[in-house]
Amino acid sequence: MTTFVQRTASRQRDGESGSGSFWAGRSELFVGVLVGAIGGFLLLRTAMMAVPSSVSFLGPRFFPAVIGALLVVLGVSLAVRVALPGHRPAVTDEQPAAAAEATGAGSDWKPLLLTAGTLVAHLALLRTAGWIVAGALLFWGVSCALGSKHKLRDLGISVIVSSAVQLAFSAGLGLSLPSGLLLEVL
Repeated sequence: MTTFVQRTASRQRDGESGSGSFWAGRSELFVGVLVGAIGGFLLLRTAMMAVPSSVSFLGPRFFPAVIGALLVVLGVSLAVRVALPGHRPAVTDEQPAAAAEATGAGSDWKPLLLTAGTLVAHLALLRTAGWIVAGALLFWGVSCALGSKHKLRDLGISVIVSSAVQLAFSAGLGLSLPSGLLLEVL
């Protein structure tokens, strides 16, 4: 605490404001921009989709367009909310780390990076390993990234959920998800 007081007094003598940068405590802005960009990409790809003229209003472009528009709106609203001046107290050099954690102003990059890594692994394994394996890895990785302490139980639940999704798509909708390694079994 005394070093904190000494740094603050030193800054005041030297004329430094110590008011932290705009980006301090605003890592959520990245999430808003990313969500908006994904929505924009989805809208662009939906507009480029080749669809016969005989398709009705609720054709293959309708739901991707709705999801894309909602993602753009969500991304923009998240970015605006985070960018507004009164959003949260910014983390400054004057504010101790414990106080930043208590106010929720700090950024925790570990869950974001683990989730992104899990998503990349899911996309890389989807064709070769199949949906059940890649989906289970995705569900399990996200649960671990969000701080679950029951790794083995979560892995079992992830396999059950990804198997149920595979069954729902193939039996219920008549669509096949990639079988990958389990092609012989399925």
